[in-house]
Order: sequence, then C-alpha cells, then structure tokens
Amino acid sequence: MKYNLSDICDYVRGKVDVASLIYENYISTENMISNKGGITSASSLPSVAQTQSFQVGDILVSNIRPYFKKIWFAEFNGGCSNDVLVLRAKDGISKKFLYYVLTDDTFFNYSMLTSKGTKMPRGDKAAIMKYEVPGFTYKEQEKIAKILEAFDKKIQLNLNINDNLEQQAAAIFRSWFVNCVPFGGIAPDEWKNVTLEDITAMVSRGITPKYADDTGQIIINQKCIRNHMIDLSLARNHRPKVINDKWLRFGDLLINSTGDGTLGRAAPIWFQPHNLTVDSHVTIVRPATENLIFYIGLWGTQHEKEIESLHTGSTGQTELPRDRVKAMELVLPDSKTLAHFNSVMAPMASAIVTNLEENQRLAALRDALLPKLMSGEIDVSSVKI
Repeated sequence: MKYNLSDICDYVRGKVDVASLIYENYISTENMISNKGGITSASSLPSVAQTQSFQVGDILVSNIRPYFKKIWFAEFNGGCSNDVLVLRAKDGISKKFLYYVLTDDTFFNYSMLTSKGTKMPRGDKAAIMKYEVPGFTYKEQEKIAKILEAFDKKIQLNLNINDNLEQQAAAIFRSWFVNCVPFGGIAPDEWKNVTLEDITAMVSRGITPKYADDTGQIIINQKCIRNHMIDLSLARNHRPKVINDKWLRFGDLLINSTGDGTLGRAAPIWFQPHNLTVDSHVTIVRPATENLIFYIGLWGTQHEKEIESLHTGSTGQTELPRDRVKAMELVLPDSKTLAHFNSVMAPMASAIVTNLEENQRLAALRDALLPKLMSGEIDVSSVKI
C-alpha cells in the first residue's frame, strides 16, 4: 500500500530567536554537505531577529538545487534558514524510517523533476508532500531503519577514527617541528631555513575543465576540500584531454585558492589517484622528493590561516597568488629526522585511506539496499533485530 509523504510527516513552521543561536546549531544550505554528508559548523548567523526552528529527530533537507542531496537527521535543537525544509514524523511513524525515506535517491530525483527554476532550482513544497512512500507497520519501519543505520554507524565510526588519527598526526608535527620537543625545544643546527619553492617540484593552479558525464577523468573542485580531507563524491567528470604534469600524484598538497571562507583550506593526497586533476581554483603543491610528502602535507594543513592571509583582492573576489605561496618560509629538517617522522606517519596515513575506502564500499552497499528495502523487494518481516 502506498501513501503520500504528507501522510507520515509535516513541515515544521516554528521560530527561534537568532540571538539564542551559535554557529554550531545554525543550519543553512551553505553548511549542509552534499551527497548526504550531514552538516558542518556555520560561518555566520542571519541578520534577522528570528528564523526557522528545528528539534532533535527532525529531518532537514536543503530545498535549493535538490541534486546536491543535502540532508541531515537533527541530533540537537537549533535554527535554520528558510531554504532548508524541516520535516517532522507524525505519531506512529519512526523518525529514522522517515529519514531513510528521504535519503533515497528516488526522492531527490522526484524533487528535481517537480522543482521550479532552472539556474537555481527549488523544490516545490506542495509537490514534495505528494511524493509516494511505502506503507509499513511501525515494527517494519524500525527494522528497515536499523538495517540501514548499521551502515551509517560504521561509516561514522571510521570518520571519527580518521579525525583522531589526523589530530594525532598534527600534534606530532607541531611537537617535532614547531615546539621541537624531541630536540630539547631548539631546532637542531642541521635544519635549514628554506622557501616552499626550494623544496617543491611544482606549485601551480589546475586546469579549466569542460564538464561532461562519465568520462573517467575527474576534476576536484574547492567543495571537495574540507577538514583536511578530499571528498571525491563532490567531484565532476570532464571531457578527456591530455593533462600531463597536472594529473595528481600521491603526496600532492591541494590548496583552495579563491573566495572568502574557502581560500586556504588544504588537504594532502595520501592515496594513489587515478585520472584525477583539479580545476583552476585549486593550487597543486608537489613535493620535490618522496621523503617530503608527509612533512609538506601536514605543514600545509597546519598553516591554513597563514596561507589565507596571503590573499589579494577585495571581499568576495579574493585570490591566492602562486608567487606568494612559493615564497612562504619554513624549516627543513635533516634527512634522518624526516625518515624517522615518515616511519611514524606512514601507518597512520595508510589507516586513514583504508577507512575512507571502506566507507565508500559501505555507502554503496547501503544505497543499493535502500530502494530494495523501501519497495518491499527485501522482506524484513522475519528479520530479528
């Protein structure tokens, strides 16, 4: 039996005072992450007195450009922008089940088909409530939700482990090369003062892409670079062409190079890239030798604020000049110290990559199961959870 979305949930229309909000509990389309990636902290609060409210258990969906698939299950109370839909499960409906109904690609495709506008399509709120949803008992809803949630919990665990590993790596870098703790608090005489240009083989912007579908050549953009990691789910394909030295390599450091709020964000490539490059808004920093890969990668993530300060241009039109990046000064440790540092970093970097690869497999399996569970193709009535 089929129902409309309006039969299982309602739009929330409450208000909250902006004065009571902080960056961590204000949600806008800007700090919702594409491809069902959840949220991050906001960079600003609205200038109005009140805004839309939400509470724990609500489902927030970005209503601008539905193809970005921005959705989040609220884990705390807060406020959000008017471009974010807040949906609340009706009595007798599992909140998590409603969340997974809305994470199905079928829902986002429907939202796009019924949207209004071309350059910046918006979901039609009335049409969204007519979206057909499957009919299950509450017990079946809970079973479906728990099956899918098991994948998400494992994905989140891996992300938490990676965050911890990244923090450990950053702490070791600061201890060794900023505070010089293993060396009595003083940089050894063998260490040299150099510029980034002295120890890199290339500091260059990426290419101007011509986007296409399923070409096998992938372009990383600024949205892909966040929290010192690279999210390939936000990358796009472009028309095949010879790229030569701008094909990305293991050990390259990527730096966002245009625009307020994103300029300076850095992420190292600690995996083997295949047919990957970056667009012209991202700078590639390539270490001159293999033993500098972890050092330069962590140096970049630990100096984002300094890199950001090098920008030129006015608000909204800022750029990161390549020459200023190349002229940045840093200390180059001796080869023995670098070798020891690399022996510590290598297994940590390997673990991070392994977890990311596992998450890709888990997400793919979850997304394959979701429509089969929702359609009833997979019967959960006899499943014990």
